[in-house]
Amino acid sequence: MSGIVRSGHRVRGWYAVALVSLLLGGARAADPAAYTWRSVKIVDGGEMPGLYFHPTQAGLMYIRANVGGAYRLDPDALDGVQLCRPGAEARCRLGYAWTPLLDWVDGNGYDWNLTGIESIALDPTDPERLYLAAGYYIESWFPPNGAILVSTDRGATFQVVDLPFKLGANDQFAQQGGERLAVNPFAPNELYLCTHANGLWRSSDHGATWNQMASFPITSSTDEVGVSFVRFDPRNNGVVYAGAYTGGMYESTNDGATWQQIPGQPTTLPDGEALRPMRCALGPDGALYVTYSNSATLGGISNGAVYKLDTQTGIWTDITPPDTQPLWYGYVAVGADAQRTGTVVVGTWNRWYPGDDFFRSTDGGATWASVRQYWIGDDTLSPYLNYTTTFGSWNASFEIDPFDSAHALYSGGFTVWATNDLTAMDSARNTHWTVGANGIEETVILCVVSPPEGAHLLSGMADLGGFRHDNFEVSPTPFLNPQMTEIPSLDYAGANPLLVARVGQLDFQGDDGGAYSTDGGTTWTAFAGSPPGAGQGPTGDGYAAAIAVSADGGTFVWAPASTVPAWSRDRGTTFTSSTGAPAALRVAADRVNPKKFYGYDAPSGSVFVSADGGATFTRGATGLPSDLANPAWLAEAKPKTVLGREGDIWLPLATGLYHSTDSGASFAQVGSIDTAPLVGFGRPAPGASYPAIYAVGTVNGVYGIFRSDDGGNSWTRINDDEHQYGFLDDITGDPRIYGRVYVGTGGRGIVYGDAVRMR
Repeated sequence: MSGIVRSGHRVRGWYAVALVSLLLGGARAADPAAYTWRSVKIVDGGEMPGLYFHPTQAGLMYIRANVGGAYRLDPDALDGVQLCRPGAEARCRLGYAWTPLLDWVDGNGYDWNLTGIESIALDPTDPERLYLAAGYYIESWFPPNGAILVSTDRGATFQVVDLPFKLGANDQFAQQGGERLAVNPFAPNELYLCTHANGLWRSSDHGATWNQMASFPITSSTDEVGVSFVRFDPRNNGVVYAGAYTGGMYESTNDGATWQQIPGQPTTLPDGEALRPMRCALGPDGALYVTYSNSATLGGISNGAVYKLDTQTGIWTDITPPDTQPLWYGYVAVGADAQRTGTVVVGTWNRWYPGDDFFRSTDGGATWASVRQYWIGDDTLSPYLNYTTTFGSWNASFEIDPFDSAHALYSGGFTVWATNDLTAMDSARNTHWTVGANGIEETVILCVVSPPEGAHLLSGMADLGGFRHDNFEVSPTPFLNPQMTEIPSLDYAGANPLLVARVGQLDFQGDDGGAYSTDGGTTWTAFAGSPPGAGQGPTGDGYAAAIAVSADGGTFVWAPASTVPAWSRDRGTTFTSSTGAPAALRVAADRVNPKKFYGYDAPSGSVFVSADGGATFTRGATGLPSDLANPAWLAEAKPKTVLGREGDIWLPLATGLYHSTDSGASFAQVGSIDTAPLVGFGRPAPGASYPAIYAVGTVNGVYGIFRSDDGGNSWTRINDDEHQYGFLDDITGDPRIYGRVYVGTGGRGIVYGDAVRMR
């Protein structure tokens, strides 16, 4: 049995920050710090595997992200919002207004595991009740188990119930399947939960405690998928369906007391491959629609089918939309219209050509029409969609409003699309869609940079590449020439800050590349060369690469993860390997002296220094923490240099913060802060000469985001328990605005805080 309950931390308001500041000695009692926090608008940008209309409360909706939490759309959020209809496109561009629910989850240790949501369950008898199944990965290298988050106020607060097994919201075996969590509509105190390796579990007390269902035929599995989904039949008390990766479809007619494999179900594809049930939907007549694929891995799906079970007669019918056989893609998404018998939508997966699609039927799958064929989209809210697959790929969820058959949404790898005229397809007319993700920020941010000139913020991230953010209220166009899929590193020249360089992955195949800009990231020129020995294709390591630009902009030092750093003095046309430096060095440029570069070698706990523009490196300070006890992603572990100060270096580590004022020859640990995996710098406080220092870490045992105005002697916590944002990837201050800090998160996009002086 599992039933360990923790309370969600929900301290509200500026007084929480003020109290912590006083306790930590980081601010004067008469002038405590207060901050406002906002999102930098990108608008979604990542995988949203599940959409949920509440079945009895009109307008109440939820959505989950594989990383970065869950969001709620309240009924009043639709007031005054006109979805796209012919002639009304200009009024529909604001889309929806989603509210994030898990910003209170902190990034200390593995607490951020709670922001990976594998499933959501709604109580059809009580719109206030909400359940989230949380956990990132099922692999052995990831320590924490999953949890159920229980709310009785639509996600305003949660109780956390720890589970004795793992869940995998961001796992390659989990994002496509579902839903794994369900509420019994006839006994809403009862919930079922599907697991990857431990069969089916049940709670009889609103999710407070859980027990494995010994009656279910699968009690353990090694296929890493386990039981993919469970669904109660709202028309028939006691009837439950479950789909398993190995074993197929199961049914219980007595609320789980006994189970059987459903007779007559399909088990193989025409070419002999096993059919794996992915998702299911129930029509208002009780018809059960099931999507199938031949694999459960994100990129491994290459065949599939759609079947319908007549639950009255027990007859299975192959209703796969017509195409050549065997298919080169599978099926995942499925949504049924609660008001119209026989109306169902299914979605392809990995249909790379001519692109993923949804197919809609109004006759129970006898005939189908392509949603894409009749689709007209307005992506004004998210210009970056012009440079991705606009219609969408990896579209995991399609849901039709149970109160309005014309209103539907679908979600996938980059955004959420919404329409208010889906039923126009009934007469072969176009449907009009708008980005319905306003308020959702689901990108994984790898670096945030704030130069002293040009745009106040540049970003690098997973999947979308990166952006120049000139207006934080508007989603920008991505960096182009080349557009990248991952940008882990950006840097600018300290004395010429409009000169910027970036490196990362050019595509999802792993090819590495780089580019530079002379106008602060507005336009770019691709590097013609790359470091000797740098990986390409499947061996590419652009995700872990680093770039450093000399103070005068004359030298680029590119440090791949697979080989030693290399330098270029012709803006990336050619690169020459550095000598004396180890592979995978985490590099930074001195902000004053164009000859100096620094690098931290995590395995040896040593700093390497170059005084000749990256041509040669020699060992500097030694004896620093090796950082091998922590996964690389738990700490930045990269030297950070200070504008206007030669030889001034800070090294953030999971074990503490270290400072050098002699160009890396020696480092001293900063005793005022316990741990500091992230650090950055901003404009000095009024009357101060040293830049404000921002850090993520712990001070006197308190985890948070901190600012120091006195060179690291004392710290003030500047976030509160409502604004923690889960896993944090990078931090920097703004060199032009005192108190402004930018934080890159691991799934909640970019947030920025501004200091507010209290009256």
